[in-house]
Amino acid sequence: MSDDKERAELLAALHAAGAASEEDERELTALLEADPSLEQVVREFEDSIAALASSFEPLETSPKTLGEIKKQIAQDKGGVLSRLRAWFSKS
Repeated sequence: MSDDKERAELLAALHAAGAASEEDERELTALLEADPSLEQVVREFEDSIAALASSFEPLETSPKTLGEIKKQIAQDKGGVLSRLRAWFSKS
């Protein structure tokens, strides 16, 4: 598998999960422009994420709890995802 395809798969997974940074999105766009066949990879990840998400029953979350979750995500943003991106980009 080519490095570009592996990188596109990582970026497609991040994109589909809503975890891609602006830089990741720009890089994915550039890879797609260079090789439009990678669009299939993006669609497959989007379909997989959608199937996974639809397999769970929605949870009722109080506005207070949801606010705390959003606050924690904002504080952690770049934490775990940044480390994952850095780790995968070294492979």
